[in-house]
Amino acid sequence: MSILQALVRELQQRMESVVVVPSTGEVAEAASSERINVTLPRGVMDDLKRHALAEGRSCGNLASYLIEDGLRRHAVISPSVDLSSAEKS
Repeated sequence: MSILQALVRELQQRMESVVVVPSTGEVAEAASSERINVTLPRGVMDDLKRHALAEGRSCGNLASYLIEDGLRRHAVISPSVDLSSAEKS
């Protein structure tokens, strides 16, 4: 087999094994989590930032954890919902 034929064959094999990368929209749609925007008063945001920094986590991660915990304490969600998705990374 000539070098040119070998290169063509290798290229064909690589093209056959190309993995299709999903779009950002497809990934977001398939995710088990959803995103919301929340506007917080400055003092509340400052407190959130301080607590997140003290715990070594992001503000978004801490906010998610606090919302889940608050809903659980008020019996809005089942105690069986796993908080591990919002635990420290």
